[in-house]
Amino acid sequence: MLCFLKKHQRAFTVVCLFTLMLAGAQVMAAETVLQPLAYELKYRVVIDPSKKGALVTMSIDKGELLKHLRFNNDRGIYSSIRANGKMILRDKKVIWDLPTGSAQLSFFVMLTNERDPGKYDALVTKDWAIFRGDDLIPPVYIDTGEVMGSYANATMEVILPEGWDSIETGWPRKKDNIFRVDNPDRRFDRPTGWMIAGKVGTRRATVAKTSIAVSAPKGESFKRMDALTFFNFVWPEVHSAFKKTPKKLLVVGAGDPMWRGGLSASNSLFLHSDRPLVSENGTSPLLHELTHMVTRISGASTANTNDDWIAEGLAEFYSFELLYRADGMTKSRRSKIIKNLAKWGADVKHLRKSKSTGPVTARAVVLLDELDKEIRKRSNNKYSIDDVTRDLMNIRKVSLDDIRESVEKLIGPKVDALNSPLLK
Repeated sequence: MLCFLKKHQRAFTVVCLFTLMLAGAQVMAAETVLQPLAYELKYRVVIDPSKKGALVTMSIDKGELLKHLRFNNDRGIYSSIRANGKMILRDKKVIWDLPTGSAQLSFFVMLTNERDPGKYDALVTKDWAIFRGDDLIPPVYIDTGEVMGSYANATMEVILPEGWDSIETGWPRKKDNIFRVDNPDRRFDRPTGWMIAGKVGTRRATVAKTSIAVSAPKGESFKRMDALTFFNFVWPEVHSAFKKTPKKLLVVGAGDPMWRGGLSASNSLFLHSDRPLVSENGTSPLLHELTHMVTRISGASTANTNDDWIAEGLAEFYSFELLYRADGMTKSRRSKIIKNLAKWGADVKHLRKSKSTGPVTARAVVLLDELDKEIRKRSNNKYSIDDVTRDLMNIRKVSLDDIRESVEKLIGPKVDALNSPLLK
């Protein structure tokens, strides 16, 4: 009897072990199927001042994971386009069927761009270059076919001309002039944002876990330390208002012949040397562009209306509101700013225009200030316009309906500020 039990016990043990092994194999198989497929994506950028541009090489180690890629060359800034595999140039479109294994595409890109006569929003000189990665690498459409869940481990290496000191971007530096590029908003990682290279001076600081770099060509009058000091005292209010702040921020400055204004990108911004940190009217061009950069809110447009006033109004509102909250101005000064903006926009009858001009933006700020007061009053100071802004940050391209819905979730319907004739 004892022998019989031992025999069947051994049989039972064998069956159990076999079942466990089978289950383990099934789990491993499932993990193999579901495991994301990674490919190495390397950008190599060789800046050529003599040609006002750069030679770009894009290398992918597993072309079969992408299969198909295309982009537009409407502006005609990309030339000498070459690739292995199959490539077709048709109607200013580049169509590339990637080969299996190692795939490579190269082109020359003209970076210098004249925005207005004699004014440039991208410029390559013999000593330095300021440009956006959005132009360096064009937006691409990819078709992975039946391959699902593939993603890139992307890096960008920049080769500088002899005598140039450094390169700064809004992306984390891996080592030397190699940067990690990880853009979760896109299926295909591109090194977007402002970049500056050459004989440049840079001041750095880490404020509330954000690495900030302020860079300008050597010899320019851009006040790097002033900007860095400015960020040190206002940054806590930036984080408090928006909650989401970047891990790295690059501010690029330069004088003429660069365009006289400010321009924001996803992880960086440009400001002309002649633009003050705070204007005489109390608003801050630097904080205006920073708000654009952090919130990434833009106005939705239709055939009949355009809600650009929301994005521009919020950027201008926070350009002095953040200063006020950081004790950079008195309450009376803030009130005076609102009154002056109301005078500037007094002749504006409608905010929903194709473009938010200066007077339209000024009038939009007054309306948003009224909206903030109404939200605070009706919620007993539980909510403010910050809550609306953070909600809109999740939408990004926003309309009047979006802002109305966001406010009504906080304080209910019949919002007086949003029933203004300016919004009809």
